[in-house]
Amino acid sequence: MFKILKGLLLFVFAGGLLAGFGEGKIRRKTFVAREDLLDRLAEIAEQKGYSLYALVNDIFELAVRAEEAGVNLKRFLEDYVAFKRARDAGFILEPERLCYVMADMAYERFKGRIVREWFEAGVWFAKRYVMGGGGDSWEGFRRDLEVLLWNVQEFEVERSGDNVAIRILSPRFSEAYTHLFEAFLEGCLEAFGYRNAVREVYRGRIFIKAVKGVGGAAEGQ
Repeated sequence: MFKILKGLLLFVFAGGLLAGFGEGKIRRKTFVAREDLLDRLAEIAEQKGYSLYALVNDIFELAVRAEEAGVNLKRFLEDYVAFKRARDAGFILEPERLCYVMADMAYERFKGRIVREWFEAGVWFAKRYVMGGGGDSWEGFRRDLEVLLWNVQEFEVERSGDNVAIRILSPRFSEAYTHLFEAFLEGCLEAFGYRNAVREVYRGRIFIKAVKGVGGAAEGQ
């Protein structure tokens, strides 16, 4: 019990320790925080020119506002990180209908080339996770892809041992876009070292079941 308490720092907002940081007669309470987190907050406060008191209260206020707005802060941050990664990877936003029309036109005129381009785009996108290092690169990839596919009705990824299965259902996809996005997913799996075993593609429906291949593009996850 002593070791647990030793790892905690008693953070006191009361007279003496933080005198002069508050205004008026605002009541303060005592709470307990992890020492490593408090040390990091102190560093951030110093870097930004804030007092620790002001920074912590800003954080508390944001947490309260998020709760009142029905926003899950953890999910919000994860979604923000996913969009930032996509932006850094060169993704852009465009009207959905326009995307499908352009995909249909390109698929009709340059089918072989455009399929290869989407496949290579998938390889390139997934390699950012494979080569990133740290943490579970596959889980990071899956989570970010789930966030980015907000227009998809169903998105499921199942991984067991050397096998992985991806299911996507989106009635809004055009037939050409369905085939192109399937090629993108194959490229992603290639980057993680998976080889295509089963593939079913119909308009708005994609099913891929792949197996970890020997000598894949990436072995570590």
